[in-house]
Amino acid sequence: MVILIFVFLGEICEYFIPLPIAGSIYGLLLLFLALCFHIVKLNWVSDVADWFHSVMALFFVAPAVAVIDIWAQISDIWYYLVLLLVAAYFVTMIITGKTADFFLEKRNKK
Repeated sequence: MVILIFVFLGEICEYFIPLPIAGSIYGLLLLFLALCFHIVKLNWVSDVADWFHSVMALFFVAPAVAVIDIWAQISDIWYYLVLLLVAAYFVTMIITGKTADFFLEKRNKK
């Protein structure tokens, strides 16, 4: 229920804030902040988060089928798309690693 509340709050933010950001991103940010400020306790959402993590692969089935459907349109540029995805993957990994290092150093100072 807690996660659904934050999804709903994210959708409300998407409606009222005129930025091109999905409501789910707003919801994740709000949940993250609520966890950081101890408004929401981790054990309230950990079981559902573990379940979502275990079925995450299912969320990639639809995009894979969509790529198959539009293959005729992207067959000439697929290597650019793969290069872009690999570059985005490494940028994401670097930013995630630096962010984790920042928070771990901050926690270790306490």
